[in-house]
Amino acid sequence: MPSKDYSYDIPDHPINYNKVDPRTIKFDPRAQRNLNKARARAIAEKLVPTALGTPIISAREDGLYAVDGMHRIYACQLILAGEVSVAKEVREAVRSITCEVHSDLSMANEASLFIIKNKESSKVGPNDEFRIGLLAGHPLFRDTNDVLEKHQLKVGSSSANGVRGIKGILSIVMDHGPEILDQSLTIAEDAWGRTPDTWHAVTIGGIATVISKHPELKRTELAEKLKRQGDPTSFKAKIQTIATNNNTRADGTKGRLKAAHLAVASAWNANRRVNRIPLPNIFE
Repeated sequence: MPSKDYSYDIPDHPINYNKVDPRTIKFDPRAQRNLNKARARAIAEKLVPTALGTPIISAREDGLYAVDGMHRIYACQLILAGEVSVAKEVREAVRSITCEVHSDLSMANEASLFIIKNKESSKVGPNDEFRIGLLAGHPLFRDTNDVLEKHQLKVGSSSANGVRGIKGILSIVMDHGPEILDQSLTIAEDAWGRTPDTWHAVTIGGIATVISKHPELKRTELAEKLKRQGDPTSFKAKIQTIATNNNTRADGTKGRLKAAHLAVASAWNANRRVNRIPLPNIFE
């Protein structure tokens, strides 16, 4: 288990609840998701002022910026600009909206606040969470990015240099630490070269689990054993087959990770009489 604290933290700072003209609020996509204007327009067309909630904004030196509730704020702006037809009562109600106003926050603090406010509701996509968490300077994202950059990998790309399952990659760092992620990526590349499926997060997770549980294993030998299992696409398919018990049961992320652990451990044990490692019972 990594010793580093990967929890979120924001320093104490002033918070007030003020009435704000939504037209004065600005947007900075660096610290949150990108604005989806079509989504905001749909919100505006059906807006119920009493259900608007309390958007969260940050008071910077150059003005007020949305932190959470960006689409609701922009919906109000559309209404007040006359770009969306609504009842007069709705237009009057959104001329001034109650906001939770945070002061004295850095850009990194804003990014952390956005993630904290949205994390439990799962409204933030994993790629956006990674981008914003990196901006926040959060150690989990920074440590993960350092390893990915070392391996010349980019988040969200479907190329041979891209990692698509960033949520699973982050879990490896949280569970085992960045060093294990680094070693796992090296083993995968030594086994299969650079292909999109080489970096399959579940496969990497299986490798990480095995080498974390059995640090005595020789990394180069494990890579050779995995190479003998076939290409990374067929190995990924093998994991899926194990997880679903030949399509007789449903699988989930935890089930696939257990299956990946079993597949990697089995690859190590193949044709081996000594130095075998225990195989997990994945259906316990």
